[in-house]
Amino acid sequence: MSDDIESRMRAALRPVAPREEFAQKLLAQTIVDPPARSKPRDFTAAKLRPLAWWLTASLAASLVLAVGVHRHLEQQRMQQSGLEARREVLKALRVTSQKLNLAYEAVKSQSEKSGV
Repeated sequence: MSDDIESRMRAALRPVAPREEFAQKLLAQTIVDPPARSKPRDFTAAKLRPLAWWLTASLAASLVLAVGVHRHLEQQRMQQSGLEARREVLKALRVTSQKLNLAYEAVKSQSEKSGV
C-alpha cells in the first residue's frame, strides 16, 4: 500500500518540461510588462507622512529611553561610589578607635607605673 502511494507521489512530482507555447508567452509577457520590482515606487507625500511620523516617534522614544537608561546607570554608579565611601569611612573609624584604645591603654599603664 505505501509503495503504491510512494510511486504515485513520485509520478505526480516528477519534473515535466513546459510546452514551447508556454515559454514563448512567458518571454513575450516579460518583455512587454516587466516585473513590479523594477517599476519605480510611488512615493507621494500622503504615503510618506505616516512613515515620517512613525520614524519621528520611534526616534523620540529611542532618545527618551536612552536618556532614561543613562540617568539610571549614572544614579546606580553614584550610589555604589557613595556606599564604597561609607565603607571606607567606617573602616577608618574602626582603625582610629583601635589606635585610640591602644594609646589610652599605653597612657594608663604609664600613669600607673609612675604613680600618678
